[in-house]
Amino acid sequence: MSLDAGTLTAEQRTELLNYEVARFAAEGWTVSSVAGNQAVLQRTKRIRFWLNVFLTFVTWGLWLFVVALSILNRKIESLILTVDHYGKVERQFPRTWRPWARETWSH
Repeated sequence: MSLDAGTLTAEQRTELLNYEVARFAAEGWTVSSVAGNQAVLQRTKRIRFWLNVFLTFVTWGLWLFVVALSILNRKIESLILTVDHYGKVERQFPRTWRPWARETWSH
């Protein structure tokens, strides 16, 4: 089996995927699974602490009810990283419907 010009070997794609996973892990993502040329990462959605503190003081504590609900109902964000044969890394956010959430870049 011969490789086309510009394609990466399986080892090179794995190395590129490991680099991207390590970069996202440094930003707070946890690795859920890695298989072949694809990795699934997850993190708990953050709440804006200082904004909620400010709104709690401005509303004399009434906003505290909203803060408690947002802490109890925090969502988990998922991210799928995929590396193709040409070294392009694709990010997908599967649980949200955002047409701009899919980004592709190459190294």
